[in-house]
Amino acid sequence: MQDYNTFHVMGDEVLFIDNLRSATEFPSMRMSYNSIVYCKTGRIVVEMGGSQQVKVAPGQLLLIPTGKIVEPLLVSTDAEATALLISDRVLKSVLGNQINIWNKAMYMREIYVVGGHDWIEGMQQYTRSVFKIEKMPLLSREIMVSFLRTMLLMVCEELLSHDDMTLENDLSSIHDKEIFNQFLQLLSQQEQKRQRVAYYADLLHISPKYLSSVSKKVSGKNPMRWITESTMQDCYSLLKETDMSIKEISNKLGFPNSSFFSQYFREQANVTPLEYRMEHKRVVR
Repeated sequence: MQDYNTFHVMGDEVLFIDNLRSATEFPSMRMSYNSIVYCKTGRIVVEMGGSQQVKVAPGQLLLIPTGKIVEPLLVSTDAEATALLISDRVLKSVLGNQINIWNKAMYMREIYVVGGHDWIEGMQQYTRSVFKIEKMPLLSREIMVSFLRTMLLMVCEELLSHDDMTLENDLSSIHDKEIFNQFLQLLSQQEQKRQRVAYYADLLHISPKYLSSVSKKVSGKNPMRWITESTMQDCYSLLKETDMSIKEISNKLGFPNSSFFSQYFREQANVTPLEYRMEHKRVVR
């Protein structure tokens, strides 16, 4: 990140990047932080999860959860943008039970853009002043945690304003949501995600039936659907961003052979892996 003005806070668990103008020079990447990107001027377009285009206008925030594959498609010449990167551990610690709002918006409802309100610009100016202090005061950690909590809660408030984020008819308990959040985190950490539901249930020390019940209750989708969608993100990324052969990709993602991989991919994407690669292969200059 030598081209960026990057500030490390609380170790490497929180980063503030003050310049994203050359973001299009990078290929798609799997996010290892939860990212909040502020677009001050210009326009930004990214592809999320290998298939969904997201447009960001001035004054808006682009929200990206960990594990999500992101490909910058367009950053206009007049774009000015900054980014706040927050580790899963800090995000969960700061938000507490409200982490359920973030996870529901990011993974279930796929609401990646909020904004257009005055508080966002004001918060952005405060973000710069806080994270660019050369010598932090004695209470620096407490200041950072309080600031992060305020900002993240305001983001969550914006997310809750979306119609499909209603809390009505939510019958899942806090314990259910905690288990589901742990499942999502486990899934994002696996290199070979295409595992049986029992594999993840064992890691969570619960039965596959209980994991299925919790996933359906909290998200409306069974765990195998989540496993498939996450696996396909990896497929899209490797086909677009690497020169690996179909066999190599199949082996990397844990498929028994390339024929099975091709059949699996076609069932989900309605095209073969080679057809997808020919249409979407990114040309690196």
